[in-house]
Amino acid sequence: MPYEQFKKLDGKKHDRRIKAVIGISLSKFNILLVAFTAAYDSIQMERCQKGEIKNVSKGGPKGNLDTFEKKLFFILYYLKTYPTFDVLGFLFGFSSGHAHNHVENLLPVLLRSLSDLGVLPERSPGTPEEFLQLVEKYGDIIIDGLECACVRPQDEELQKARFSGKKKTYAPGARPHDPAPENPFSLLRLCRKHP
Repeated sequence: MPYEQFKKLDGKKHDRRIKAVIGISLSKFNILLVAFTAAYDSIQMERCQKGEIKNVSKGGPKGNLDTFEKKLFFILYYLKTYPTFDVLGFLFGFSSGHAHNHVENLLPVLLRSLSDLGVLPERSPGTPEEFLQLVEKYGDIIIDGLECACVRPQDEELQKARFSGKKKTYAPGARPHDPAPENPFSLLRLCRKHP
């Protein structure tokens, strides 16, 4: 199991390898472990109060992820390497279905622990004003985007509104003679300037 190999690594000697496996240093892992444990306990208590579970598990058979350290390692390993659930289950000694269930259960715990530590990045500003506040707060904003082909509308009016019939290499509204978009915060396209 990858966790046993991880435990053998020395934080000072193998820092690069530890970061390659889970994405953070061993010292940050230990800090996150404290918050992760507290977040896990609070989420379990909330689930008990809502009636999703009858009681917070204290005993019973121990699974492969029987400690908080193993649970945190598992979810960080998954997020760093993104193996399929079949591979993840194989590496950690359970089925792909159990691997999926563990990921589904542990992701909210990790998010809450990162939020509690105040290191969860802002991802979705709701309004242009919130976006401007983030720019003022952080200075540099990185926008990661992917352009995908869209499905051609079946409605003839929508087709006319969206397509000119030519194969374009630019987004609607990006040509110099197109009117500017109504929302000044909408991003049409980022690309290299063609000669």
